[in-house]
Amino acid sequence: MIIKTFEANNLQEAIKKIKKELGEEAVILSTRKVRKGSFFSFFKREVIEVTAAIEHPESTKKKDFANLIESKQNDQSKQDLEKKIQDLENLLKNATKNPLQEVVESIKSDLDNLKSSLSYMAKKEGEIDIYNLPISVQKYFNFMNEKGINKKYSFKISKALYDNLYAEKLKDDNYTIDYLSVLLSQFFKTVEPTEQIVVLTGPTGVGKTTTIAKLAAIEKLKNKKKVSIITTDTYRIGAVDQLLTYSKIMEIPMQVCLGRDDLQKAINEFSGYDKIFIDTVGRSQKDIKRLEESFSLFNDQNGMHISLVLALNTKEEDCMEIYGKFSRLKIDSLLLTKLDETNTPGTMLNFAVKTKKPISYISFGQDVPDDLVKADPFGISSFIIKKAKIEGENE
Repeated sequence: MIIKTFEANNLQEAIKKIKKELGEEAVILSTRKVRKGSFFSFFKREVIEVTAAIEHPESTKKKDFANLIESKQNDQSKQDLEKKIQDLENLLKNATKNPLQEVVESIKSDLDNLKSSLSYMAKKEGEIDIYNLPISVQKYFNFMNEKGINKKYSFKISKALYDNLYAEKLKDDNYTIDYLSVLLSQFFKTVEPTEQIVVLTGPTGVGKTTTIAKLAAIEKLKNKKKVSIITTDTYRIGAVDQLLTYSKIMEIPMQVCLGRDDLQKAINEFSGYDKIFIDTVGRSQKDIKRLEESFSLFNDQNGMHISLVLALNTKEEDCMEIYGKFSRLKIDSLLLTKLDETNTPGTMLNFAVKTKKPISYISFGQDVPDDLVKADPFGISSFIIKKAKIEGENE
């Protein structure tokens, strides 16, 4: 690793020097203000001293990793039972057309026994028992499960479909999908931040910086608000550069802050603005020490709305761990990004139920400011079932 210290009149000037000498991939290790001048001088000037580093070129070579193949052990007895049920159901359809009533009754009896066996197995293994639901409802359970909705919630919603819709309505996929959208929407709370100061926090790589630019653009260009931007992310050179570029294009004032005193000074300077958006440095939920350093900037959260940014292409268990660690701050809402990069948008429902937090915005692309929308319950449920193709047969 190559480590070097740079001096400049301000952070922007230091970043230019770092990029010129170490390149775009350099990271900032530390920043501090120092006073420079001769020993006997009464007029020492204040400069920024920035220490940056970059990996040695030889250590940045990509390593090849063998592909890991995950194997899952199938429960053969369960598969056999499910196959027998399918075979009997097919036979039952044909037998119904046959006048031999005894054959029909025998098949129905065998089918009921097999379903009871599967139900018993599900309960014994602590699984959700869907086998007593009609086939016309099971397909909606499977659909929700494939979309990432927790099995427990999927079963609850499927049961509501069965309890509230007549059999004829359940055969109408379009009608049932509309009703399903209504049921899903009831799981969500949403909020639009009204506070003057909006802070985005979260781990690295979830899109906080781009989202700040989107929010600022919407407030200025669409809502005609007086907007300013503050960033405390002085670790990544690219993040500062990116926001500086956006702020210049949109003619929005921006301040780069090195610590709590700088942050308070910038907030005071922008006190006359309608909205102040604050971008924070991304921290791993496992790096407790650095998390605490970041949290210390916001000990006083009065007048602030803090949104935790979660990426929907992240595993649900990891997102819940992130939420747990970042809850050291008073989280006011969830802001969900990268909807366009996931096949399981139903995890939004899981987050809403487990965290009990409202959702403020949803982001689904890189375009500023277009790929960001205010969250609303029906809009979220529409995202989940968008272009839904429900597979399965009606009874």
